[in-house]
Amino acid sequence: MRRWAVTGPTGAGKSAVTALLAARGAVVLEGDRLGHAVLERPEVAAAVRARFGPDCAADGRVDRAALGRRVFGDAEELSALDAITHGPLCALMEQELAPLAATGAALAVLEAAVYFRLPAPPRMDLVVAVLADPRTRAERLAARTGLTAAAALARVRALSHLDRDWARADLLIHNDGGPDELAAAVDRRWASQTP
Repeated sequence: MRRWAVTGPTGAGKSAVTALLAARGAVVLEGDRLGHAVLERPEVAAAVRARFGPDCAADGRVDRAALGRRVFGDAEELSALDAITHGPLCALMEQELAPLAATGAALAVLEAAVYFRLPAPPRMDLVVAVLADPRTRAERLAARTGLTAAAALARVRALSHLDRDWARADLLIHNDGGPDELAAAVDRRWASQTP
């Protein structure tokens, strides 16, 4: 079984790409779901509370909205959160990827915005970065989350320090057009990379 990671900045279209790959037969693991699962662990919630205070974690539960307000826009705070969560996240990703080989799937896809920020990312045969213009990404983020346009653009800009990571990917998919253009780009990559 081949393993691909799909990464890229918020609002670029990682989920759209992984949905297209799933429609072509890939098994997809959503990094966001795994990240949320890590935040639900009592030891992680305790570490978040110790570092960020009771406004971000109380009664053994992380308040993701409050935590997001605290860390997005502050690289130092985001790095502190990464130090708490990324080790357990790496382990969980590998734990969930390992049994997929027994399913008979030809391709497993890990959707992970933070792939290049992980201390020990899972081994992949191919890393695809999905990219888009920052304003396009902010519009998509606002539509998906209900953030105001200004708040969405601020979050996109706050994460711009991650942009240098995308050049490390094996393949780039630019997603500034419509759904048909994205599907055609995925088809080209699928045809060139799958046996």
